Amino acid sequence: MLRLLLGVAVLGLVWYVWRSLRVAARMVREVDADQAASADSTVPVRQTMAVRLAQAQAEQAPPNRRRWALALADILLIRNGLRCDCDDLVHALPDSQREQLARQVRRELDLPADLPEWQIVQRVPSILAGWIRGIGRSHDGFYEQLAAIGRVRDALAFDCARTAFLVRCIALLGWTSEQHAWVVLLLNAQRAQDSFDSWEDFGLAYARARQQWLRGSGQDGPASSRATQEVREYLRNPSGNWLSLPWKRYRIFDPQPVSS
Repeated sequence: MLRLLLGVAVLGLVWYVWRSLRVAARMVREVDADQAASADSTVPVRQTMAVRLAQAQAEQAPPNRRRWALALADILLIRNGLRCDCDDLVHALPDSQREQLARQVRRELDLPADLPEWQIVQRVPSILAGWIRGIGRSHDGFYEQLAAIGRVRDALAFDCARTAFLVRCIALLGWTSEQHAWVVLLLNAQRAQDSFDSWEDFGLAYARARQQWLRGSGQDGPASSRATQEVREYLRNPSGNWLSLPWKRYRIFDPQPVSS
């Protein structure tokens, strides 16, 4: 009887070790596959259990159109050390961070570095009025190059992300009213929602355009693939907006019928 029990214990131990080795080997293969795909913006993001659970919860959450509109800029907000966990356009910033952000936004809007803020406030309405063409400076031939290789949607994703980022920053710096900023942000969000099928579709399109942008500025090195890695990591982040906000369960502009 003792021998029988020992035999069963040994078999159980062998089975446990065999199963552990199989699980470890599968995890190694998945990590290797993720690392190989991290810089490839054409490979779909692997769906983990945590990702599927976050997506299921998102389908039950109430609509949050403002957070959705701001989430288009999450990759850029995170990259620049700004918050993406709130619906407010204006929140406190340390003086040093505000000064750095103001310099960056001036440069992106192609405004003189020494332009007084009161003159910036005067110019912003015309800048926001042209949001459909994209906000911010661009390299010569950037859009033409993307169009030539059939990547017009990539350029659109790039514009949607950058418009959301710059408009939020303009409001955060106090250069426009929140009401004016929200009009542009929500219109930009509806454009993105109508043009892409999912956060993954949008994010990877943005990453491809970002890579082209960096190449146009002579940065065709490791930095050119960073956006793809950022997007892929964010698409697997259960606490990120891209998993907590469903892409098309509700429309940004969804007029309700009015009873007569």
